Amino acid sequence: MNERLFLMRILLNSRLPQSHTMRILGMALFFTFGCGVLTLTAQSEYTVLPGDTFSRIARANGLALAELQEANPTITELSPGDRILIPQRPEPAAVHLPGTGGMWHTVEAGETLYSIGKLYQVPVKELERHNPDASTGLSIGDVLVIRPESLTEKNEVSWHAADSLHSRPSLPRLNQDTLRALIMLPFMLDADTIEGGVYDAKTTRLREISLEFLHGAEWAAAMLSDSGYAVCLRVMDTDPDSLGVNDWRETDLAWADVVLGPLRREPLDSVNSLLATSGTPQWILTPQNPIVWDKHPLAFTLDPVPEVGMRRLGQKAALAHPGDTVLLLETRGKDVRMEEAFKSGFESACTSEAVLRSIPANTQFCEGLIAELDTSKLNVIAVPAGKPAQSLIAYIQTELQLADSFPVQLYGNADARQFEFLEHRFLERAHWTMPVSQGTRWSDVEVAQQVQAYRDAYRTDPSLYALVACDALLESAKWLELPWPVPASVFCHPEWVWDSAKKRWMNHRWGIEKFDAGGWVEAQ
Repeated sequence: MNERLFLMRILLNSRLPQSHTMRILGMALFFTFGCGVLTLTAQSEYTVLPGDTFSRIARANGLALAELQEANPTITELSPGDRILIPQRPEPAAVHLPGTGGMWHTVEAGETLYSIGKLYQVPVKELERHNPDASTGLSIGDVLVIRPESLTEKNEVSWHAADSLHSRPSLPRLNQDTLRALIMLPFMLDADTIEGGVYDAKTTRLREISLEFLHGAEWAAAMLSDSGYAVCLRVMDTDPDSLGVNDWRETDLAWADVVLGPLRREPLDSVNSLLATSGTPQWILTPQNPIVWDKHPLAFTLDPVPEVGMRRLGQKAALAHPGDTVLLLETRGKDVRMEEAFKSGFESACTSEAVLRSIPANTQFCEGLIAELDTSKLNVIAVPAGKPAQSLIAYIQTELQLADSFPVQLYGNADARQFEFLEHRFLERAHWTMPVSQGTRWSDVEVAQQVQAYRDAYRTDPSLYALVACDALLESAKWLELPWPVPASVFCHPEWVWDSAKKRWMNHRWGIEKFDAGGWVEAQ
């Protein structure tokens, strides 16, 4: 592992031509994990790699074992470096049911429900629903209904479409045994240098972030490999070379089962638009403004929907304070959606006589707050606004520290965890409570061992970028639907919920924590 890290750092800091460097880097990744088949669907020849078998190559290319062996009759045993032929099937003609508008397909040798679904961009469960007997096995000459009349005319079926017209769409499914992940990051291997051969600060940081994302993906691939999964990583530099030529091609996108990145906006838009028509899932690794959801319905992010967390915080406040008055400080500014979400959650859970009273505020202070407090009872205060209202939160801390005779309970935004000016004694006194979605579960022995493996490999703790890339790849492995368990998520623990308004799967995972005994603990 240390030798691999050393090799990658040399490559990423070398002056080799970009295409050479990325080719060597890709080979290093493959030999590290010793898993996966590099499927070159656009070619008829394939070079055998260590660990390849006829069976694995056939599965990776959607072929029957007999078909692959018949195409290479002189080769009985495979050795690394052998070149074998991959037979190419002609695209099937879409046959329509006369007078109905439906579509059917006649099964040929070596075809499976997955390969047929891929050809017609129809999910396997959709094929099974229209052909109940097909789930028990296919025979040559079987006739399958691909799309009945109602679905064909409305064009509502695709690889990632609904399992039925009356149910929500399913998460992606990969009916195969190898996960091919394309990692697209701005390594900037051909970036110009200033005098002395030193990269400027921005370029240096981007390269560091890219390496951290790559380490996270490697980390996940190693964990999956140890759990019995086959993972193949292909790494691409998204920044063009000195002539303005990009190293990645559409064939790279076609090869991938899932794409991680890109990070920078221009290549992100290009890749996102191409993937939107292919049905290949994509992980957007960093927040984008404006976000690019409208271009690709299978673009995922581990970042949770913030309004969901604030709504759950409002529900918690209503249930925890029956009969009390909760003072809601409303700025009506950039975080107005968070304030509305808190009110919505509070009202939905308020079955007692709890009252939510709004007090006008701005992002700097809340005039008259102290006058609203009562020394004889617990004063419950909610501040749903986050980063735009840092000055307001600092003001509240100052005022309540001066008025230390008032018992208080504060409900705040998750952003407050990043505010360095908040003092522990204030958080403790205010029993500061907020939503939280991410965090490493140190009590989980498996997670602790996973983090230690990263430390052993890279001699440092995983950064946020490494954690995101790791958990994104672990989530992708769940789409393989194999019988082996996927290693536990290290930092992000998504709860996928179908958003009918955005027409996509969104992460709704939020818990509630409060500051107690010098640290954050789960709120009971």
